[in-house]
Order: sequence, then C-alpha cells, then structure tokens
Amino acid sequence: MAWTYEGVVRQNSVDNRNITLPDGGYRQVFSRWRSFVPGPDGLPGQDAHYVTATSSDGLHWTDEGESPIGYYVPVRLPDGTYRAYASGLFYTSTDAKNWMELGRVVHPELHNPNCRSESGGFSDFLVLPGGTLRGYYNCTVGEYFNIKASEILSATSKDGLNWQADPGVRINPLDGPEIPRGTDGQINGPGDAGHPRVFRLPDGTLKMFYNSLNLCCLWSATSVDGLTWANRKPEDLSGGDADAMVLADGRVRVFVNGGGALPADYAGHSLGENWSRTVSYVYGPTSYRVSLPKPLPLVPGVIAPTHLPVLIEGSGNSVKFDAFAYAGIGGTSTYDLIDGSYQPVKVDYHGSYDPVKVVFKPTSGKPPFTADAVFNWTVSPLDQAYILSFGTLIVADDGTTKQVVPVRYAWTTTSPTNNCGPGTGTPCPPTNCGPGTGTPCVPPSQGSCTPGTYCPGPPDNCGPGQQFACPSPEVACQKGQPIPSQGCVTAGYDGKPRLCLPKGVDPNPPLICQEFY
Repeated sequence: MAWTYEGVVRQNSVDNRNITLPDGGYRQVFSRWRSFVPGPDGLPGQDAHYVTATSSDGLHWTDEGESPIGYYVPVRLPDGTYRAYASGLFYTSTDAKNWMELGRVVHPELHNPNCRSESGGFSDFLVLPGGTLRGYYNCTVGEYFNIKASEILSATSKDGLNWQADPGVRINPLDGPEIPRGTDGQINGPGDAGHPRVFRLPDGTLKMFYNSLNLCCLWSATSVDGLTWANRKPEDLSGGDADAMVLADGRVRVFVNGGGALPADYAGHSLGENWSRTVSYVYGPTSYRVSLPKPLPLVPGVIAPTHLPVLIEGSGNSVKFDAFAYAGIGGTSTYDLIDGSYQPVKVDYHGSYDPVKVVFKPTSGKPPFTADAVFNWTVSPLDQAYILSFGTLIVADDGTTKQVVPVRYAWTTTSPTNNCGPGTGTPCPPTNCGPGTGTPCVPPSQGSCTPGTYCPGPPDNCGPGQQFACPSPEVACQKGQPIPSQGCVTAGYDGKPRLCLPKGVDPNPPLICQEFY
C-alpha cells in the first residue's frame, strides 16, 4: 500500500470540498483567484471567489461557475438530501447544487475568541446514527515561532443550527507529536492540528486528515467513535487542506493544495497558478513502495555531504530516482537537484549560487533495495535548512506510476568525525570544497551581532547588485511593530546585518525576518 501521484487536477484552485451526487458522480467546491496581479498581501493573486465543478470519476472535472452560496462545507444525509455550512448559515438541498437557507448557526464556541476564525467555523461534518451531525472545528491553543497552533474539537447537532460541544478535545497538538520538541522536552518549532477532514473507510473505521507544519504537511489519525483519535502520524505526502473521497474499489483519493506537483507541472504557468493548484494522490495497492526511514541530518557549523537512506520495498519493474526543491512564495517555482540547475536569483545569504546537488547511489534498481541519496552541500547548515523548509521531494518512477515523498530534516550534534565539530572546540573542515575539489569553500561567517537585534549595516541582501535598495537612514526592526515600507535592519542568525521587508515583498526573505512578521 502506498500513495501514488496522479497529477494536477486543476490550476488556480485551493481548499477543495467534495460531495457524492445521486448519480454516483461528484461535485467539488473550491477557492479561485479572479486575478493574478499580486495583491497588497504579497501573494501572486487576488480577489478570491468560490467555484464548483462536477466529475463522474473524481479525477476529471468540468467547471460549473461561481457557487451560489460562496464557499461551503457539504454533507450528505442518509435520506439522500444534503446540508451545507457557509458563512455562518446552514442550507439544505436535494441535488447539492440548488440551496435553500435553513437559518443561522449558533456555533458552540460563539463567545470564544480563540475559535471560529480557524477553518471558517466548521471544517467538516460526520453523520452519526439517527441523523445527528458531528461537526469538527479548530481553536487556537498557542503561538510558537510566530505561527499559531490549533487543536481539533467537535460538537453535535440535531438540526445543524444549534450545537452542543462534545466533552474533551479530539486532537491537541501540545500532547502529541504534531508540535516538535527537543530532547529537553521544550518546543523547538512550529506545529499545528488544523483543517480536519473526516470520512469513513469501507471497514467502518473513521479516518481524519489534518495539517501540521511539523514533519512536513499532511497528517492522519483513526477512530472508531469520532471522539477518541489514535495512530496520529504524518503521511508521506506533501500538501495541505486535504479533501478526500473513498473510491468504489476501496482506495482513497486525496486532493491537496499546492506543493507536491512535479517540475513539469509548473512549466508554462504563472506564479499565481503555481501557488494555487490542486494535486491528487491515491492510496492503495502498489507493486512497490518508497519511504524515507529517517530525516536528513543537518550538522550545525559543518558544510559536508549528508546522506539520506531511500527504501524501496515490493517487487516489479526497475525504479529510478529524481529529486527537486521548491522556492518562491508558497513554492511557486521548482529546481531540479540532480542536474545542478538549482540557481536561485536571490537567497538569504549568498546571492546566486549552486547550493546543493543530489546523487543517488544506485540511480535505479529493481525492488526491493535501498539507495543512498547524497546531498552535496556548498552552503552553511542555516542555508540548508532554508532550502529544505520550502520543500524538497524525492520521486520514484517505475515507468508506470510515480511516488513522491517529502524530505524531512533534523538538526543533529553528531559530527562526521570524532575530533572536530560541536563540543570539540574545533570546526570540522568541509569535504566537498577547498583544495583538491575544484570548488572554493564559502567563507565562514564573521558576524558579531546577536540575532534579532539591531546590527549596523549595510546588509548584504540589499544595495548594488541586489533586488532591493538599502534603506537610508537605517531603521532597526522591532518585535511587535510593523516593518516599515522601506524595510528595517536586524542581525541574522549568522550575526550579520539583514534587511527585512514587509511580509510578501521579498520572495526569499532572511529567516530572521519571520520573528518580526
């Protein structure tokens, strides 16, 4: 069993929700931009509206035009009629196309300021025996690294209008693996449990997909009663805001936003289309399965090749590998990592450069076998993390099907040698640059400022030869204060001055700038 990449369903499409129609086909509602002119928020499009499309097979869709009730979360009742939640109102329909308003919903968290702004009120519904509805929604439980974290709760209703909160919490990321923690137990990165999507598998088990920033994107859990959820784990699948359908043969098709598409799918499309696309995968029996049993290690202070085992299980045809990385706002462009074409125009520290090339050993083979993906880095570990944070994926192709798995990374204190690196007082020399390699090494950082504090410029990510001009006079970045239009200056994580611009202006902002957004 594995996730097979099916491809791009449509460009300019996010936040899909489908419902099964009386004839066995499907209707899906989703968000779409009217314009690809960049908006004031920095995104490569604006003026979102809500569209529906129909399909007989769940893969090939025909647009119907604008939704009559805007964006909605639909559910089909046992009697074949439909209900939908949209903008605080509840609707009924016999065909999931023509809707009649039933009234305004009294949300169970009506007076809770930490709720209702998440997932638009309700994210999904489940029909219980007797026709009672259970609705799933999010409430914020904290903010970590300037990113909100939400938990999943639920409530029940007989009429869809008046809701009673269920006791307890369905999934709290603070008591599980959705929020990362270090060996000391302290939170060391952002995480979430957002946008739940609940459906029933053929054996009666309930399945939930939801989002978490930790260990990439899509997570899942299972339940027998819809209240207690177990088997919380990340799926080997890139993308978010999942929409799911169970096919007649028992396989599960999932639609996700954005990331996950192959480089060929990006060619010839605008930034707006590449930022907002719907991609589908199907989970079911396959002749082979690719997995990454451990994260890619990053060693502080060390520029050296890193190794990632790639496990191919099963049998069948020979499987070959590829690898690529995303860049730009929301991953609007891709770079091949095999042929060395990764040449970003502007990245955090070094301008234009060739930061990494991936070599697979072996490049292909017949299952089962294990390959070594060697990431040959020429940049600092902070740059490595910056590149990987946009999304890096490995593709396995047996000539008939493709599987696409996201690369996860983790910081480690394990040094490639025993007499250098963290804890020894001696920095390890790089092995992929310097004398005898033909590649000059990147000079070590000489910064002396404390990250996040004012550091006199000029920053090296502005001025002559750079995309943006340096501000004059310089303004210090201040947490809790909006970044001025001309930008502000602060020390990056390497101790050097960096220019931070308002969110969305710089397509590749320095990592430190996230602390001021």
